[in-house]
Amino acid sequence: MIVQGQIEEQILELVDELEKVTDVFATCIEETARADVAYKRSYSIALAKRASDFPKETVAVREAKVITETIEELAVSKILGAKEKAVKEKLISLRSQLDALRTLSANVRAQT
Repeated sequence: MIVQGQIEEQILELVDELEKVTDVFATCIEETARADVAYKRSYSIALAKRASDFPKETVAVREAKVITETIEELAVSKILGAKEKAVKEKLISLRSQLDALRTLSANVRAQT
């Protein structure tokens, strides 16, 4: 049989984990934003240089060359964005677990 004390202990553990993951999420958001800005800056600089160096090049070719030049920055931005989404999903999962424990706690209280 589940007792109220066990549920409260699990709730406290989840709250601690939720706080830690929230801090990780904040860091992820900042890292993703910095990577996105770095990519856009690099892309813009490369595009302007390419347009200056090869004025008769078509826009499609120019953009393809610039993407090739800045692919590393784009990859970092995309990877950090994926990490951010994974951490966000972890937060959602933790909140769902907390909700379930709160419901269980209310049910146990009602039975005693």
